[in-house]
Amino acid sequence: MAETIVQIAPMLVLGGLAAAWLAEAVSRPWGYGFIPDVVVGVAGSLLAGAFVWLVIWRDAGMTTMLLVGCTGAALAIFAQRGIWRSTRGAVSG
Repeated sequence: MAETIVQIAPMLVLGGLAAAWLAEAVSRPWGYGFIPDVVVGVAGSLLAGAFVWLVIWRDAGMTTMLLVGCTGAALAIFAQRGIWRSTRGAVSG
């Protein structure tokens, strides 16, 4: 079990970082910044990966977990942006 976690965890973190970078690159004017996107992305990636590994599929490969990590991070970032609106790109007036 420890060997599987050691192989899967870096893929989940990499997926979270990739999704956070993409979210920051696409939505820079109305985003929250790179660090908050990374925190939310990695957290969402780890939660999605843990859910998939524990509940659905224990023998998932590293590529599958990378895709799960990207998807979980993207969902977490979209959810966070839907709940907590940024004032960074707002025009005051």
